[in-house]
Amino acid sequence: MAIPSSTKSDKPMSNVPASVADVSAAKTQTKFRWKKVIELGYIESEAGNAANVENEEPVCFHCGKIANESESSKLSKCARCQVARIARGNAKRAGMLSLWKDCERIGIVEAFEMRSLSSSLVLVSNWKGGDGKVGHKFSCAAYKRVGDDMMIVFGDDKDSARQDILSRIRFYAYPYAVHKSQSTGRGLLFVQSDSSLAVLSLPTPILSNGRRMTKQRSVLLHWLTMQEFGSEVCMDDFELASVRNELKEAVETYDKKVEVPVLMRFRCGHVAVGIAPLVPDFKLCTVLGNEYGQGDGALQLNIDDM
Repeated sequence: MAIPSSTKSDKPMSNVPASVADVSAAKTQTKFRWKKVIELGYIESEAGNAANVENEEPVCFHCGKIANESESSKLSKCARCQVARIARGNAKRAGMLSLWKDCERIGIVEAFEMRSLSSSLVLVSNWKGGDGKVGHKFSCAAYKRVGDDMMIVFGDDKDSARQDILSRIRFYAYPYAVHKSQSTGRGLLFVQSDSSLAVLSLPTPILSNGRRMTKQRSVLLHWLTMQEFGSEVCMDDFELASVRNELKEAVETYDKKVEVPVLMRFRCGHVAVGIAPLVPDFKLCTVLGNEYGQGDGALQLNIDDM
């Protein structure tokens, strides 16, 4: 669409709550409501940010080294997600008894499968993270969702992936939506990305094979009225006209004080229409929208800078 865009990659201001739990709206019963999901089946080109590395040989998630014949650099898979790999040299071997005692103490299993008869389990050295790094504990479920093939298969997993993405960008996306709706009227938040749903849903820019993505992940946001959706979006991509009725219903019925209608489109052809809970709440979104000084055009968010 011929709409000018501005880029926002700064971190949220210090007065922005650090988590949903810090926002009063999180205590409401409002939930995500997905009205329609379609798969357009786009074919990814080599320009995609995962296409040129996702088929390469797996490497250790901790050090990035390729497995070889030496005992210390053979790779073992995470017992929980069955995706992340770690070289034995980067793991702390532990006996079954001491491992499970520790797991009971912290309430989580930190085990990695071993392909060795001498030790069946291993503790991940960077499970909890630290030194500015995100530990595998916080991304394990996301890697289980995308699997080795970097594809999300089940509908519930796709729902949770979209919700994770929206939750990650909420402190910019929702204030932008509220700000725009106050000046242009009822409409929808159009979220699109040149990354696939699977790639964008990962907490860090690391693929299932342990290799770093080669391209910055980003989303482009537009606030559109239904008239703009028909005259601009559907003219460029007629296939999106198939969700017009669901969008129209969402735009006409949502409660602007607690919800925002969303249309999400990804490089892989995954498209979803729904109504998302407004977190942070309407009052805070109004304040943040004004403080961010949103321009008249679209808003681009660089996911890996947030």
